[in-house]
Amino acid sequence: MRVDLHQTENHLVAKLSGRMSFSDHGQFRKVLDGIRADGIKTCVLDVATLEAIDSSGLGMLMLAIEDARKGGWSLTVANAAGPVKQLLQLSRLDKMLKVA
Repeated sequence: MRVDLHQTENHLVAKLSGRMSFSDHGQFRKVLDGIRADGIKTCVLDVATLEAIDSSGLGMLMLAIEDARKGGWSLTVANAAGPVKQLLQLSRLDKMLKVA
């Protein structure tokens, strides 16, 4: 997975592309750690060019949901389409986080 970060004062957009899988856990964790360290208040995960998410990727999204709750910041998944959108719906993650 490739992650492109665009940050303003307290807002972060993380554009995810490729495939989100177990091998991306460390990189995704660094993004979450950066949110906490930088005092980000809103984070948007733009998944427009994300092709697929495996079960580990779903687990990473669950970590992000929990981090957002504990840290008091908002998390939105934007531009979900195709198999990614279907998996978010099937796993019911679309009910646990904001999907735009």
